Amino acid sequence: MRRRKEQEVQPLSEYWKPPTRTTLEHRPGAPVACLATTFEFEADFFEEELLPRFLGLRFDRTEAERTFILEREEALASARAAVLVDISKFDPRQTTLQWDQLPIHVPGGIQHAKVTLLVWERLVRLMVASANLTRQGYRRNRELFAALDFFDAADSAPLSILREALDFLDTLCAWSRALPAATQRTRETLEQVRQRLKQWSRAPKDFGLREKPRVAFIAGHPRSATAPARSVLDRLLKLWGQRRVIWLTIMTPFVSVQANGEDPVLARLRQLPKARDMEGWLVVPEVPTADGSKRPTVALPKTFGTAWEDWLGQGAYLLPVPQSVEDEGVRPLHAKAVLIQGDDHDFLVIGSSNFTPHGMGVGAFNCEANLAFEDWAGAKRGGLTLEDRLGLPVPWDSAVSVDDVVWQQPENPPDDAPLATPQLPAFFAWASYSQRTGEIQLGLDRSQPEPQEWTISLPAPSGEQAIVLFSRAASSPQDATLRFTFAERARGAPLTALRVMWQEPDGSEHEGFLAVSVEDREKDLLPPDEFRRLTVDSILECLLSGKDPAEWLVRHAGRKTAVRSVESLDAVDTSAYPLYRVKRFGQALAAMAERIEGTALTPDAIRYRLLRDPLGPVRLAEALASEEAENRAEAARHENAHKLYLVAEIVLYLAHVGHRLRRKAGRGKKWLVPMLAQAGVNLRAVAKALRERSAPVPKDLERYVKAAFSEYARLAAIPHEV
Repeated sequence: MRRRKEQEVQPLSEYWKPPTRTTLEHRPGAPVACLATTFEFEADFFEEELLPRFLGLRFDRTEAERTFILEREEALASARAAVLVDISKFDPRQTTLQWDQLPIHVPGGIQHAKVTLLVWERLVRLMVASANLTRQGYRRNRELFAALDFFDAADSAPLSILREALDFLDTLCAWSRALPAATQRTRETLEQVRQRLKQWSRAPKDFGLREKPRVAFIAGHPRSATAPARSVLDRLLKLWGQRRVIWLTIMTPFVSVQANGEDPVLARLRQLPKARDMEGWLVVPEVPTADGSKRPTVALPKTFGTAWEDWLGQGAYLLPVPQSVEDEGVRPLHAKAVLIQGDDHDFLVIGSSNFTPHGMGVGAFNCEANLAFEDWAGAKRGGLTLEDRLGLPVPWDSAVSVDDVVWQQPENPPDDAPLATPQLPAFFAWASYSQRTGEIQLGLDRSQPEPQEWTISLPAPSGEQAIVLFSRAASSPQDATLRFTFAERARGAPLTALRVMWQEPDGSEHEGFLAVSVEDREKDLLPPDEFRRLTVDSILECLLSGKDPAEWLVRHAGRKTAVRSVESLDAVDTSAYPLYRVKRFGQALAAMAERIEGTALTPDAIRYRLLRDPLGPVRLAEALASEEAENRAEAARHENAHKLYLVAEIVLYLAHVGHRLRRKAGRGKKWLVPMLAQAGVNLRAVAKALRERSAPVPKDLERYVKAAFSEYARLAAIPHEV
């Protein structure tokens, strides 16, 4: 029999960081987008441990919670993130509306795939795993995963794999039960990645005809409006072909529980051409028992063991994996794999698919995702064969026969089967929230059956009475959209879920959560309080310090007032002198220009830097206009005229920055000019308000402001004057 091969692999969470060693001409660049799919989900784990790694955050929530949140909010404002989770596992503990949680309702199945797509400026990483986005999946369970990197170079993984994964994620969006705008953001992200791939001319498009090793993306899902149903097992059998099988290994925590004793997945797998002396290993979790039995116990139906033995005879083996091995502690087996070995080829499939009808797509379909690796028999890559990559914690020669284990009939069906309890009715279509207006909108699908009784409330801690927002009794049968507006003082809180209580036709009562998203992140989300409170002097000081707002704020908050010097040169405060103010302002604008030009050339990042950044041109101009001038009317008029001049300086700086950005972006970035135009519109609105407050405006200043905006339109290539 085979031998155990030791291997060391980094924790899965480490792969959320960009690679430190790469053949890229430059580093991967700034984070652009993160899309992930999961069945079980823990939103706090995603927000606190996975997203920070991808975004490259420097602060830790346990040590500096508020600074961590500020840094995270700013990073998410210039990137995109979304998690596609099965509707039954939606997590209402999400704390920010800067990323989207999309509940997926799969007809006749569940969203069980575990795919992660991480996009940086010059690199895309695809991870396919058996692990859910939970602490249990990432820290305790025995899981299998693979990570593939794609970039514009000859040694990139072939782009065909990534394109199939993008198509699969697009298919999942068809079953989204989120706000349409949130689903559309995810689809736009997928399209942006596709456009990025079209620009990569040096990356291989596909594998050569006889190239080894090779990888294929194997997805499974039911029929959708645009795609036929796809069976994982059918694709597996097609890829293996008619080559005979010498060794077969199936690793799975679950198998089907059939009342008639037949197993449809095993029956379908029998189509594999087997060698006369073919051997099979069934790697399954061992269940702890308290009765002192010396035989291992497995939580699988005896009928499956009988079918396994009927097919393979004396070559049928079981390899129970105990929960605790040596000094590793309790680590349940959750990995899924199929390893087929023949005369010349080895074939390994890993991913989310259990060896069940729903997982393998035999008469029933979940949404599943796997990677199939094919190599020459016994070939080693990095010192490991495909067999070694199973990472078994017990030796192969500890396998036993079917009669040497205690078969324990499972009490419940496999966890990849749809739940028997009713899910959130499709009548409740979507919910949106705007922090700026305080308005919640609830979309109802009147084409779907309406529950007899229902109420929708704010999520409340256990023991507290929930605040009811909507109910059947208080709504009209003609209403397709219901609205509720919060008082101004309550609008800034992140509202990410609504609690729904409803009654089924049989009178049973149920509850669930409806995802809340924003229509437009720019229009609906408020920046953190600390960013809104930044004054002009604070913005200038932060720009001159070269620090990000979160870092500057935490240091500024702890800074004590300095003792004034008694030196004669320091005795006079020159900070109010016009020459000093203009010079300081110019230095800050130079720092702002450098900050904008160092931003990733992606729509989200540039839009944030121009329009929403607390240290950006629009925010600085608005802060100038909002500062109160002195009480005397004449002094206030001159002060506003000076502010108008400073706004013109912002416009001129941004004009040259926009010109350089356009040259750097090239013809492929058509989205850049509209963003520059919008920044110009916002700046002109500020200038108009200051002009009215400083009227009459000196003619020289009026001409200078007009010339500044004309130059902005020319250098930014805006077809009309802003």
